This record gives sequence, C-alpha cells and structure tokens, in this order.
Amino acid sequence: MSQATEFCAFLSIRYLNPLLMGSAHDWIADNMPPIPEGVVRMRSFHIAPDRGMTIIWFDNQEHLDTAFPHMKAFQQQIAERFEARTEAQKGITSPDGDFGD
Repeated sequence: MSQATEFCAFLSIRYLNPLLMGSAHDWIADNMPPIPEGVVRMRSFHIAPDRGMTIIWFDNQEHLDTAFPHMKAFQQQIAERFEARTEAQKGITSPDGDFGD
C-alpha cells in the first residue's frame, strides 16, 4: 500500500462529433503547451469513441493549483475548435485505498 498522497488533475473530454477526435489529437500534438512545473507523470485514456480522459500527477498542491487554470484554458481551446465538452477537476489520492501501481 502506498502511503504518499498524490495531487492530481483529471481532464475529460467528450466530442459531440466523434469523427473530430483524430483531428483534435493532431492539433494537440502540434499545440501542446510546455509541461507545467511539478508534473510527476501524465496518463491519457480513450474511454469510448467520443470520450477521453487524462490524469496528471503533481508533486505538490501548489504546483497543481498554479497549473490548473492553464490546463482548463487549453481544454477550452480544444472544445471550441473540435465541438467538444470538457471538464477539469482537482483531487488527491487516498493512500488508505491505494492498491498496486
């Protein structure tokens, strides 16, 4: 069991037109801002043909709080360009409930 608390951003997207997901991925690859300070790791998931999610782990709450508005703004750019709905949330892990890695 892990004992360290981790600070995370959860970014999700749902494309109203799933056919635009590939174009959005290309645009993101060409326009991705620099990785924010304090990022420990980042993982992206395809949940369904029209949905995706990214989890970004930070080394502390301050770095998460500083980067969060910029991540939300980038998501909004994606939503406006590619007919999507986005959501961004912050959270911390619950070390007592962690299992494996």
